[in-house]
Amino acid sequence: MSLTETSLFEAVRNQYLYKLKSRLGLFVAMAGTQVLALLFSMGGVASYGRGSQYLHISVKYYSSDIVIWFTILWIFFIAAQITARDEQNIDFTFVSNRLSGNLSNAAFLVTAALIGGITAILSGFLLRVIIYFKGGIYLSSQNFIAAPDVVFTGMAVTILYLLLFGALGYFCGVLARLSPVFIVLLIGLFFFGGWFVPRSILPAQVIVFFRVESSLALLTLKVMITMVLLYACSFILSNRLEVR
Repeated sequence: MSLTETSLFEAVRNQYLYKLKSRLGLFVAMAGTQVLALLFSMGGVASYGRGSQYLHISVKYYSSDIVIWFTILWIFFIAAQITARDEQNIDFTFVSNRLSGNLSNAAFLVTAALIGGITAILSGFLLRVIIYFKGGIYLSSQNFIAAPDVVFTGMAVTILYLLLFGALGYFCGVLARLSPVFIVLLIGLFFFGGWFVPRSILPAQVIVFFRVESSLALLTLKVMITMVLLYACSFILSNRLEVR
């Protein structure tokens, strides 16, 4: 028996640092995902045209919206992926328990959300530069360079949504490990829930609860409370999984 007692903080820190180094490939995948989304954004996220017999005007809107959505999908899937059995076996290389493993995974997802949110917003500036040098398109100078407060607010909101979907993906991954039945239910809810459930019931109200929020402080509070609840449920359910 070892006389050295490892604290929970030390266990979480060691596991977090190890997972951060061993999962660098996930950030490479994030970069590839954002580059792919950037290519899709080259055609504009929205457009409209107006013209006559001799003149036609086409207006296109460029933003990092597609990059943000692709990044949200990325963090959701990697959050579900790290709940897999092979990923969870990494924890057994350390002096740890189920709680320290879950906390280190949550810390990793928070780091991923921070990096993903910052790079997703900055990709909007890269898109404008590419469009500018591409030529053949007149860019409005009014919106070419965004104000610092707009940029930082956009980063904060994007990070909050990434945190939320990271926690949701982790929760779904734990459910999927508990029973294959949950996989079928989650897939059915994703593809068919919007068709059979009236918009006045829970799913639509949940979307409105987070999306239609003008106050950054209230959005932060909503996301943080929901994120803590999702992780708490994930931690409790993960205790029912088999122990190696």
